[in-house]
Amino acid sequence: MEKGRAAVFVTADVRIDGVLYPIVADLIKIMQDLGFKYQERIIWKKPEGYIRISRRSGVLIQHPYPLYFYPDNIYEDIVIFKKQGNFTPRNKEESKIDITKFQREKWYSNVWEITNVLPNNKLSKFTAPFPEDLARRIITLYSYVGDVVLGPFTGTGTTLKVAREMGRNAVGYEIDLKLKDVIKARIPVSTLFGEEKVEFLEREDAKRLSSNMRAKINEKLENKKVS
Repeated sequence: MEKGRAAVFVTADVRIDGVLYPIVADLIKIMQDLGFKYQERIIWKKPEGYIRISRRSGVLIQHPYPLYFYPDNIYEDIVIFKKQGNFTPRNKEESKIDITKFQREKWYSNVWEITNVLPNNKLSKFTAPFPEDLARRIITLYSYVGDVVLGPFTGTGTTLKVAREMGRNAVGYEIDLKLKDVIKARIPVSTLFGEEKVEFLEREDAKRLSSNMRAKINEKLENKKVS
């Protein structure tokens, strides 16, 4: 990564088996230890209706007493880091931000209200719903036309798709091979300028990582059933 460039993570703390893990705090510590500057933290507020079945708030409904309150999580953190140093912008005029849209949609706030897309099929139900508008806003604010956008957790390819539509190059990593065809279908392979280069590589170490992770998850689920 070039000096002065940004690393943007969309994430949230995670509760597993009743234990809340401070993912955001850990991420900030790790990135700072790597020498990145912690620049900003934005809240992505989702519409309340996105929760199809509320299990957390339902606990208090079943037990209407103190200490039974578990709020529904309707936000995620957008955590921005910058690599120390300065950079020389490229394609400045092509990358100019629409100020009217910036003000109308309140991009200037540290709370963004963007509607997410709920999973609608068997494959996508295992993948975090991630709106294209969120990817588009982040790419607009933190990259220039012609830059390379890296998506280390590609999922169904939303970030790669939007980056290419916006004139950026894109590289993504995903260990779930079942998502490969979904990603292929979403990424445009041609533009007004003709055919673009789209390459998919399968790494054996990634396949082993995926298999090992699934084995550990299945083992944990089996142990939970027994206990």
